[in-house]
Amino acid sequence: MSDTSAPGALPSASPRDDADPSDRERLIVFSLAAVGGLFIAVIVAATHTLVGEIQTLLFGADVDVVGTGGVPPWRILTVTTLGGLVLGLVLWLAGRLNRLSITDPVEANALEGGRMSLGDSLVLVGLCSLSISIGGSVGFEAAMTQIGAGLLSVAGQRLGVSRRALRVLVSCGTAAGIAAIFGAPLAGAVYALELVVGGYAVRALAPTLLAAAASGLATHFIIGPNPLFPAAHIVGPALWHYPFAVLVGIASALVGIVVMRGTTTVEAVLARLPGPKALRPVIGGAALGGLAILVPVVTGPGHAGINNILGHDATIGALAAIVVAKAAASIVCIGSGFRGGLFSASLFLGAAFGSLLHVAAVAPLLGPAEPSGLAVVTGMSAVAAAIVGTPLAIVLLAVETTGIHSGIVSVAIAVVVANLLTKRWFGYSFSTWRFHVRGRDLTGPRDVGRLRDLKLADVPLADVPRFAEGLPVGEAANASRGTFALVVAVEAADGSFRGLVRRDRLLETFLSAPETPIETLIEAVPATAHVADAVADHVETIAEGIAGVLPVLDANGRLAGTVPERAVLKRYLDELLAAEADDTGPLEARR
Repeated sequence: MSDTSAPGALPSASPRDDADPSDRERLIVFSLAAVGGLFIAVIVAATHTLVGEIQTLLFGADVDVVGTGGVPPWRILTVTTLGGLVLGLVLWLAGRLNRLSITDPVEANALEGGRMSLGDSLVLVGLCSLSISIGGSVGFEAAMTQIGAGLLSVAGQRLGVSRRALRVLVSCGTAAGIAAIFGAPLAGAVYALELVVGGYAVRALAPTLLAAAASGLATHFIIGPNPLFPAAHIVGPALWHYPFAVLVGIASALVGIVVMRGTTTVEAVLARLPGPKALRPVIGGAALGGLAILVPVVTGPGHAGINNILGHDATIGALAAIVVAKAAASIVCIGSGFRGGLFSASLFLGAAFGSLLHVAAVAPLLGPAEPSGLAVVTGMSAVAAAIVGTPLAIVLLAVETTGIHSGIVSVAIAVVVANLLTKRWFGYSFSTWRFHVRGRDLTGPRDVGRLRDLKLADVPLADVPRFAEGLPVGEAANASRGTFALVVAVEAADGSFRGLVRRDRLLETFLSAPETPIETLIEAVPATAHVADAVADHVETIAEGIAGVLPVLDANGRLAGTVPERAVLKRYLDELLAAEADDTGPLEARR
């Protein structure tokens, strides 16, 4: 057919299949990211408001905003102690109903292919809200990232998207939760990519940014456009800020390690005490109440406390008391069973710590008039980087929540030093440390669950010569000539598997006693497997099998084939490469 297009005209695009599944999946992911981001911001704002009202009812004031300074000591102790009892009973009931094995976003992407439960997510939201309502020194981030990721994961499951798309949706929900809590969409997006995806994957970048932007937009209209910790008065950095940033980074790594170690130490100590487990939050609540009486700013996430430190100078004694009390309150709360995150608590702890280092190390040299604002932001960011473990997200959070720009280099230096030293000296962030303590030694969200889900049916099985029991060895040896198999299989009259015979032994017996029944040469098989078994359950036993192979049976007990160790390792390698392609490639279905 001749070409009738006009000279110089651009060639038309080739037609595409209207039913391309990758187009449908991209549309679903981006739509859920946008709508979900808006919805999650509303949930975060509503939860904040509800918790504030409950605190006002219990304490007589929203202690997250004004602290416990004006609350009578008896009331503080009553609320935190009896609140701990209520929390303990709720935890006991949730455990009885098997609702405490909650898969968080990192676990979901690492082990479950992005599958999360909305019911479990709602349970965690309720536990976190209760913990903060009674003054717990924890933050909303665990609950809000959980509900965000859980909502989008469940929506994706209902719409039948692929494993890779579910993992992207978990990232979107996490980003939207952080963006709404802090009013920081860029930090939320990068936080999700660093912690929940494990890198800046092409497939997850655009949807995650969209979800965070939608959440940030909704937060802008609900809460307002101002930064959470306004610090526009901070002047640009002087030369001393850079060595000071290194000092802050080193010290913040130590603070972060102490807090993370402290939570598990308290947990272990309380676990050894006699009495029911439900009483542990009572002990934590009583300790929290005592700390709140002495240092009124230790309750809650600490956002208002950061603004107080940025706006007012404090003495070295007051700052030291805040640092010690806030660290102790967070350790006791998490260790005794309060539910919540350490993100916000680490920001407040770091702000007080940065101010303390400024008063202790800078003011004596340069005078008390030297501005401390940048030191506060530097400490806030460095301690958070040590505990949370997402350095780029923390730097962006400092920019978005404080409004500073000129001093961000010194902040970044402290963040990098704190993060690197924490990894070097401790090896974990708070989330991966909790996995390690629970026996799940996850170092990140890479999709290792797909290896766990790999079945022997997914591995190419090798067929081997099969002979009925009772057959003379001579006939079996002649029939197996020309095969390279190291073993032959023996089957019963009904076709069920009896065992394996080494082919070299078959040939030796053929030369000495060819009339011997073949079943007499069967060796004890260390293990057998079924096609529905997970490959991971048999990796250790394959090498111990006869001639290094593992017999694999079907549902009827018949031999489906054998699998050598090299076939399993190759299939593992193929799956790892596929997982890497999913993480770094575009969001489209493989064809």
